[in-house]
Amino acid sequence: MRITQHFLVSLCACFSMTCAFSLALPQDARAEFGADSGKAEVSSSMAAEYGAFADKAVDALVKGDAMAFKAMLSPGTIRMEQRGAGAIDLIINERFIPFFQGYVKPHLVDQPFPTYRRIDGMKGVGFARSFYLSDGSERFYVIFILKEAGKLVVGNLLLDKKLTDVR
Repeated sequence: MRITQHFLVSLCACFSMTCAFSLALPQDARAEFGADSGKAEVSSSMAAEYGAFADKAVDALVKGDAMAFKAMLSPGTIRMEQRGAGAIDLIINERFIPFFQGYVKPHLVDQPFPTYRRIDGMKGVGFARSFYLSDGSERFYVIFILKEAGKLVVGNLLLDKKLTDVR
């Protein structure tokens, strides 16, 4: 009985790790990305600039263009990937692109918030968003856009997450 319980716990832990949807960071985004407590706001010009870049990244996934999305990824995020060669391509092709299949239209409410990557203090804007599928259901995600070396990049993408999950 004890071996069976241990096996089930291990299996559940393994399943949880393999189903984590974050690109290179732990499932708990708060561990690697800091989010303001809600008192600070993102300026409208910054939200527009970073939001337009987030739109381009999501559009690449909606179109199934893995190469375009990968080209938008943060070099810092790519360097932090520890699951081996090809892990990022696998995540994009097997998790991110399928998640956005059936995308019909975005939800009209966008929730930008100031964010930073804890490991290097890189600042940016996080967006808690959702979209509708052809069957009318809604999917939620959070995308982190950073500015590295003067260039906007995707720091991370968390699927099936809401603002409350990262604040």
